[in-house]
Amino acid sequence: MNRKHTPKRMDRGLSRREFLAAATAAGAGLAIGRKAFAIGAGSKTDDLNVAVIGVGTQGQVLLFTNCVKMAGLRFRAVCDIWPKNRDYIARALKAYRHDVKAYTDYRDMLAEQKDLDAVIIATPDSFHAEHTIACLKAGLHVYCEKEMSNSVEQARQMVIAARETGKLLQIGHQRRSNPRYLVALEYLRDKKALGRTTFVSGHWNRQKILTRGWPAGSDIGAADLAKYGYDTMERFMNWRWYKKFSGGAIADLGSHQIDVFHWFLGALPTAVMASGGLDYYTGIEWYDNVNALYEWPYAWGGETKPVRGFYQTLGTTSHGGYTETFMGTEGSLIISEFEGIGGLRRETTAPVADWEQPLLDAKKAEEDEAARKAEEEARKAAEAATEKSDLVLAQHSVPMPGRYYPPIAGMKKPVHMPHLENFFDAVRGKARLTCPAEVGFETCVSVLRVNEAVEAGRRLNFKPEEFKA
Repeated sequence: MNRKHTPKRMDRGLSRREFLAAATAAGAGLAIGRKAFAIGAGSKTDDLNVAVIGVGTQGQVLLFTNCVKMAGLRFRAVCDIWPKNRDYIARALKAYRHDVKAYTDYRDMLAEQKDLDAVIIATPDSFHAEHTIACLKAGLHVYCEKEMSNSVEQARQMVIAARETGKLLQIGHQRRSNPRYLVALEYLRDKKALGRTTFVSGHWNRQKILTRGWPAGSDIGAADLAKYGYDTMERFMNWRWYKKFSGGAIADLGSHQIDVFHWFLGALPTAVMASGGLDYYTGIEWYDNVNALYEWPYAWGGETKPVRGFYQTLGTTSHGGYTETFMGTEGSLIISEFEGIGGLRRETTAPVADWEQPLLDAKKAEEDEAARKAEEEARKAAEAATEKSDLVLAQHSVPMPGRYYPPIAGMKKPVHMPHLENFFDAVRGKARLTCPAEVGFETCVSVLRVNEAVEAGRRLNFKPEEFKA
């Protein structure tokens, strides 16, 4: 494995034609302009002083793909132990006219910066609890990237700290604020488009595990690395693959999607069994493949029965990309952050619902118009054709039985932005958090138990009290 190779891209998943959705209603639900999500509106009374701890890859995405495009945020501090990233980000923020100061140690930042309102934390998972709790106790509201921690007990202390300080703690499960997911949830829960949900599945597959290198001459000195808990520069750069710093791929990737299962089902799991291993790569510690089977209690029609679900993450193939699927007695739904995927299929035996008829009418009108155009084109082609002896066979795709609709519309902003906007709106007292600490903790417990199940090689049961802090 080449530790200094950084993949330029990740496969974005399935073709949009593979699954389809209810576009008419979805399009209406997703036709949300920037004003609907805008925060601050440039008002000085709404301006927030913000700091960032951890400005590696994810921290930079949160900053420059999302936050600098928002009104009413004033970045005052940047903290990172790597001078290369820290100084570069500080200069870049100054170019955006933020009066920002750079720090190596977050404790110095908290001691000096007394006018901060909120902080974004994007450090390795093992440091989330330390950084979050210190910031909460310093009086700051916190947006902390998932996974909350690679330790359930440390994650629990984060919840307790938020509760005791009365400060907001948003966990970075950004699908919880994504308009596409909110529309999908409406179809599943409110419109009951799937009937009774009976099975869920999800996967996040990559052709290679993500490893990162660094430019020559930019190494952090051995003494400074040791001061902040690292023994090598390679482990600092690729912390996700070492047990001291992370929960592995199931936490880094699976956490997002397993959280969606809990959310859409409105339930927490009762059991999990899993298989996985480090079967392809060498020189790292965490598994390059994990497969987990969960069980949830699901209420429907006055009774509660199990729903089972399968989750997979692979580091050797990009096949399938990243999606979540919900299957039920009357239909199925597929959804993804990738805007090319997202759709609804109704079973042939499912009665036509009130919400469905307008979609069927619109679809028939589109099909009739397409057929008219095709007939006209064929007529013109026949008139212009010369004598030919070749037999041309038309190929027709045969879809699965059922009723399909056009894809769910894409979102006109970066996928993290609505979640960050929700956080800052909540800080201003204008919204409620979509993923508060208690919700993030439930997912953290669910996900880290997968690694335990792999090691145990058997089914593990959850107790309700495990999800409480």
